[in-house]
Amino acid sequence: MSPGKSSPLAGFAIQARNIRALVLRDLMMRYGRNNIGFVWAILEPLLLTVGVMIVWSFTMGEMKHGMKLVEIVLTGYMPLTLWRHMTNAPITIFRRSAPLLYHRAITPFDILVSRLSLEFVATSTALLVVWGGLYTAGIVSAIARLDLLLIGWAMMAWLAMGCGAIIAAITERSETAERLIQPFQYVTIPISGAFFMVDWLPSWAQKTVLLNPMVHCYEVFRAGYFGEAATTYYDFAYFSVWALILPFVGMLSVQRVRAWIRLQ
Repeated sequence: MSPGKSSPLAGFAIQARNIRALVLRDLMMRYGRNNIGFVWAILEPLLLTVGVMIVWSFTMGEMKHGMKLVEIVLTGYMPLTLWRHMTNAPITIFRRSAPLLYHRAITPFDILVSRLSLEFVATSTALLVVWGGLYTAGIVSAIARLDLLLIGWAMMAWLAMGCGAIIAAITERSETAERLIQPFQYVTIPISGAFFMVDWLPSWAQKTVLLNPMVHCYEVFRAGYFGEAATTYYDFAYFSVWALILPFVGMLSVQRVRAWIRLQ
């Protein structure tokens, strides 16, 4: 290899180092070096999930459609937390991180991926801690199919990553879009599949909600958790179309937004 050329592998290694450094920077800036640091990244979704479980158990009883309400909340609220964290974090992320772009090796893509990676790791760890604690206490059952559960979790993360990239780009170019993101998230919750299963709905409603790719993520996740104890509906082929389109549009948007970023 000539001195003036670099291999794709070398470029990937540089980008990986950049992302790792940015993740550590985000950790220090967000949680600091004192007290419990990164543990707060885990405690935030953990406390919210446990709080919802307690409230729902008191107000709605222990069972729903023949399944433990605690497990319905666990399998609904944790993927929802992953979705919300990975789509909230990119809002105006480039504007807030603009000084980093003075370093030629750092790109908007690095900034976005580092933040989304941090949110993914934190929420995934919270899921493990919540389920592990409840399982040890005998409150929830064992996971029936770990492979499907992990696939459903990864599907939600992939979908959130694609939407997060689009959100990062449009909120950089439009202050109006910045104010509409969170209302949009709240509007989508009732049709996301977080707090219902497709099997509970009439046939006409099943066809409608399955148009939402988020529903497929929840159904796969719950198929992994409950196994044959629950009837689930999902279509990997349909989801794959969304899984290709959203990240493609998102990455293209991030690539083009560089001209709109004002270095401070």
